Amino acid sequence: MNTRVVLVSLALLVGLFSGPSSLESAGLSQPPVQWSDLAFIFFGSTIALPVVLGFQALVGNNKALRLGWSIFSLIAIFLVATGISAGATALLQGTLFPHSFLFLVLGLGTLLGAVLTRTIFSQRFANAV
Repeated sequence: MNTRVVLVSLALLVGLFSGPSSLESAGLSQPPVQWSDLAFIFFGSTIALPVVLGFQALVGNNKALRLGWSIFSLIAIFLVATGISAGATALLQGTLFPHSFLFLVLGLGTLLGAVLTRTIFSQRFANAV
């Protein structure tokens, strides 16, 4: 079995199972998450990855760029799965609040950041397997 398939499957599985506890921890955040915070979190997580990994590209460290991209892609998959699970849990409990979407928004922003990083630095990924 391919290592990538195993890692992605594990990220999805662990994310789905961690949703209810992540929902609880997001609900306990101080100050509480507001709707406007979700937009800031989305855009912040979207631009953070290309900026951080862009520094690796600037210094010519392609190995660190590709490794960082791989790790953050797995983290994004985990966060999206956690967010889906947390949102479903909140929906079933009838308690949809902004914190219910925290991990989904963070995961989608990170996933979009990973796609942007791969697009912006596509030449650096050309020889990668």
